[in-house]
Amino acid sequence: MNHVSKLASSFVLVSTLALVPLHVHAAGEITQSSSSAAAAPAAPASLPELPKLQPIVLQEPDAAALQELDRVLERLTTGDARAKETARTAVAEVTPSVVPAVRARVQELRAGLDRKEAQGLLDDARKAGRKSLRDKEKAEKAGKEKDKAGTGKDEKVGKDEKASKDTKAPKKSKDDKDKDAEDEGDWLEFVLASPKPKNDTWRDLVRLLAMERMLTAAGTTAATRELLQMYSYFGEFLRVDLQRQIAKLRDRAVPALIEGRQHDAKIVQRFASKQLDLLGRAIPGEAVGVTDPQALADILRAYGRTRDVDAVRVILSFSNSDRIQLREAAREAIAAIGEPGIWQLRDAYLNQTGNKAPREFTWDRIARELFGMYDRARLAEVYKLMDEGAAHAAASRWVEATSAFDKVLARSPVFERRKEMAPAYVAHAKTLEEKEPAAALEMLRKALRLDPKGEGARKVEAEIAYLEGVTLIARGTPDKFPLTKAIELDPSNERAKQALALLEQERIEPQKSSLHRYVAAGGVGLFALIAMIFLARRKPDAGRDAEGPPAGGNPPGPPGPPAPDAPAPVAGAD
Repeated sequence: MNHVSKLASSFVLVSTLALVPLHVHAAGEITQSSSSAAAAPAAPASLPELPKLQPIVLQEPDAAALQELDRVLERLTTGDARAKETARTAVAEVTPSVVPAVRARVQELRAGLDRKEAQGLLDDARKAGRKSLRDKEKAEKAGKEKDKAGTGKDEKVGKDEKASKDTKAPKKSKDDKDKDAEDEGDWLEFVLASPKPKNDTWRDLVRLLAMERMLTAAGTTAATRELLQMYSYFGEFLRVDLQRQIAKLRDRAVPALIEGRQHDAKIVQRFASKQLDLLGRAIPGEAVGVTDPQALADILRAYGRTRDVDAVRVILSFSNSDRIQLREAAREAIAAIGEPGIWQLRDAYLNQTGNKAPREFTWDRIARELFGMYDRARLAEVYKLMDEGAAHAAASRWVEATSAFDKVLARSPVFERRKEMAPAYVAHAKTLEEKEPAAALEMLRKALRLDPKGEGARKVEAEIAYLEGVTLIARGTPDKFPLTKAIELDPSNERAKQALALLEQERIEPQKSSLHRYVAAGGVGLFALIAMIFLARRKPDAGRDAEGPPAGGNPPGPPGPPAPDAPAPVAGAD
């Protein structure tokens, strides 16, 4: 009986433990022990969104770019040697903006080129070019032989040449012939060396070869895509020359070649696979061994576009990169591959947490959990500062909150929770408007950059316009435009309405009092003019009174009549 009761109590205990919910971390990690929970990194409360891989969009050619392209190609086909040299320089110095224009002109040549005649012209030019190169090599070799001392060496060389002629050369494979063709020289230079400017097919051939080199000079993934398109259009006619251009691009050609393995044309698929093998970038582990960050980001996206499951593990290794360019490209690629890569994602989750991902987790949930944990581990200090700032903001300590957020943005300018910071900056700006309007403006502008499309973005813009208008008034350069803009953005902004009304009133009052000011100024000016005239007339009279008797000793004239009040003279007085 006791044994039965012990079993029953044990069953109850086990059942009770089974009903206890498992501990769920913020990142979705499920554990049953505190030790495993401590080993797993904490993840952000809100999981990062999966970025979308943008589709390839073919840009329309710009009219100015088309005109410039036509001008360069026209100079190449003219008989002027100086114009040709200038055009050669322009071909090697094009920018990536030329790619859409080249695509448009290649489409036109695809329809209008006489391929049979063009092939004949190209073969003749290549033969002439090879002969010229051989003659040049022989001349150089002959010059070196003349410099050698002693006739014995010359005789030995002659014997060696004769023996080499007698020996039958082995038959060359296709790859050897391609290699010889690659080493023979520049096809464009060969064709230009045999000018036929009045032949339309020759001119088209020159344009086609020149545009090949323009795409190589542009050197972008989009330019390499157009080179592969040219192979799909012209096939074997341009295969060897296109192979040479891709060899010049090297790592920059890898992204487009990865995409080319799934091209619509089978010949392009085979061509792309062969070129990747020649470049040593045939498998994902080799392909990501490039040093150019932009090329590496394009390679990761190329694997995403082709949904290459074999590349998932390699792509995941870059999803936690310190370089935001590579990190975003890797996550876009994972999102593009999607469901086929779920088992690689589950393995990565197990390696990161030490626990298997729950069965109900879909591929995108696992990816978001992984990226959240990566971000938390990489930005542990940043998340700590973010949490501190959020705590200060909840307690309305705006100075401390914005200070913490400034540190977050300094370390991670594109932090995924940056929108949560905007209200704190707006609130801090309100406390600074009266005493420090310039600092308030800075806070508001930062809030708008953090959340430019948020619900309160228009009100923030209105507040910025209001403060700009008030600042101009304080400087003595009033302008009603900022205040009008503030009212348009936020019709409920009463302060902007009051400031605009006061500005309008101040403009009307000066107009009423201006007439009085003008009259007073005119009166003062008239009085000053009269005074100046009076003083000018008094000055000569005053000068004469101050002078003595005239020079020469002449007596003064007879005295005038006595004054009316003067006494009469006495008779007999001396």
